[in-house]
Amino acid sequence: MRKQRIAGLVAAPALLVLLALAFSSPRSAQEEPMADRGTLAGGVTDVPQNDNDLHLQELARFAVDEHNKKANALLGYEKLVKAKTQVVAGTMYYLTIEVKDGDTKKLYEAKVWEKPWENFKEVQEFKPVEESTSA
Repeated sequence: MRKQRIAGLVAAPALLVLLALAFSSPRSAQEEPMADRGTLAGGVTDVPQNDNDLHLQELARFAVDEHNKKANALLGYEKLVKAKTQVVAGTMYYLTIEVKDGDTKKLYEAKVWEKPWENFKEVQEFKPVEESTSA
């Protein structure tokens, strides 16, 4: 009985050491560039281009509709050009949206915050994309 207790006391720390070694990284942080580490928690992530993502299209249409209500504008949703996401208390969507303003097509950037478990959606920002001027 005494031998079993001693074996148990020796085995527990040895198991902890083995677990620590199994989960530790073989390389130091300086050897591996940040781009190779994957997504940073809370970081902004590109969403792969997919014209069939109905949820993103709904969010883009929502952003245009909300802007039209607040600014008394008549922008028409054309298509979602680009999307990025960020995990916050919910998800922040960074959307680049093509709209029609009369006969002219324009690009806008929208920030939409969503918490689906609370049935919450809010447009944080809606602004035209700055045209880069090259001299």
